[in-house]
Amino acid sequence: MAISRKRFPECPIERTLSVLSGRWKAMVVWRLLEAPRRYRDLEALLDGVTQRVLTQALRELKEDGVILKSNGYWSLTESGENLATAMRGMFDWGTAHAAAFPSRQ
Repeated sequence: MAISRKRFPECPIERTLSVLSGRWKAMVVWRLLEAPRRYRDLEALLDGVTQRVLTQALRELKEDGVILKSNGYWSLTESGENLATAMRGMFDWGTAHAAAFPSRQ
């Protein structure tokens, strides 16, 4: 698995945010924590994502060693699975503080 040659920040938090940056990459990882998925299934689950943006997100996550594609399915690598704790923490925090952030339409 090839890791991207882009320069990552020294701070571990910034490094993690760099890997998950953008609107869709964290959501791709979240959906892949549930199960491996085909491209079209990810596209259907990510309401509003464009084909171009999803393809770019998948490419970057693959370059960063977070996901891989095998037999037509995208899945998490061991590194990607290690994001589960952080992702669940973000989910729990977002749920607990939802009232403080009214929906933006």
